[in-house]
Amino acid sequence: MSKPVCITGASGFVGSHIVDAFLCAGVPVRAAVRSPDALEKVGPLKVMAEHYGTPFSLHAADLAVPGSFDDALEGCAGLIHVAAVARLAAPEPKRQIVDPSIEGARNVLESATRAGVERVVLTSSIAAVGDYRSTQARPLNESDWNDAATVESNPYGFAKTQAERLAWKLSMEAPWSLAVINPGMVMGPVFTKRHCWASPITVRDILKGATPANPRICLPIVDARDVAAAHLIAYQRPEIEGRHVLVNENRWLKEMAETLKDAFPERGIRTGELPSFMVKIAALFSKAMDGKVLADILDREPHYDGTHAAKALGFEYRDVDQSVLDTAKSMVSQGFL
Repeated sequence: MSKPVCITGASGFVGSHIVDAFLCAGVPVRAAVRSPDALEKVGPLKVMAEHYGTPFSLHAADLAVPGSFDDALEGCAGLIHVAAVARLAAPEPKRQIVDPSIEGARNVLESATRAGVERVVLTSSIAAVGDYRSTQARPLNESDWNDAATVESNPYGFAKTQAERLAWKLSMEAPWSLAVINPGMVMGPVFTKRHCWASPITVRDILKGATPANPRICLPIVDARDVAAAHLIAYQRPEIEGRHVLVNENRWLKEMAETLKDAFPERGIRTGELPSFMVKIAALFSKAMDGKVLADILDREPHYDGTHAAKALGFEYRDVDQSVLDTAKSMVSQGFL
């Protein structure tokens, strides 16, 4: 039996898909999560392990606690570091978004070094490549970095950028080799109700009619199953190096709504567009959306080049509209709405 891999953030939306891909491939998994006893979070992971018959174990770990990943990583051949704060805005962005991501990466990677793992695959983001504004001049690729992000202007982008840079710095003297995956907006089937509040929340909001019309926001989309496949390929092929931007195609929220309306005519999905000045006003009273981040993405189509990753890793992207539909179908079929 091969040595296990440790996957952090294993119960999250992206993490769950990565666990599924590794278990399906017969790679033993040690899942590092904050609450191993929370069945609503880890239940789907146990079901996956039983289905595939691949060795699987749960381990308690906290990004904020140095050394808390030592147990999960002991005896592992590698690490897939997914866990991070997935919030665009917070009352105290440095404490609530930036520090957990950067120091959390440091804690996990230092544990990996102590454990003597050979391979690390880091889940970063296109937020570490550049914001929407910077994509207007030309499509951004693996050579680009989001140097414009600050704690004040874009805490999530800043956190992702600095956490990835830290990983590359530590890798220079570490016993492990590093590959990085930089996904766009991730869509795909959800495994728990909690996953509906991760990146698939845009589909949930459209299905539930959360707004009277669709904000003029365009998303660079990639399927969660493609993201998981990319992590598995990068892990199994240590000769793969560098960064990998995972973006298939863009979709405006209006286009996503039109796709979903055709598939779910009974839900009365709204396909109109909301005037942008109304969105900006609403953002003033929202805790979930930062006005500065909104100013970057509203009315702009982003341009990220995801062709290198597909070629380097040797896979084809799933159809974007099917990804959106699969996201919605999983929510509806499981009663998550």
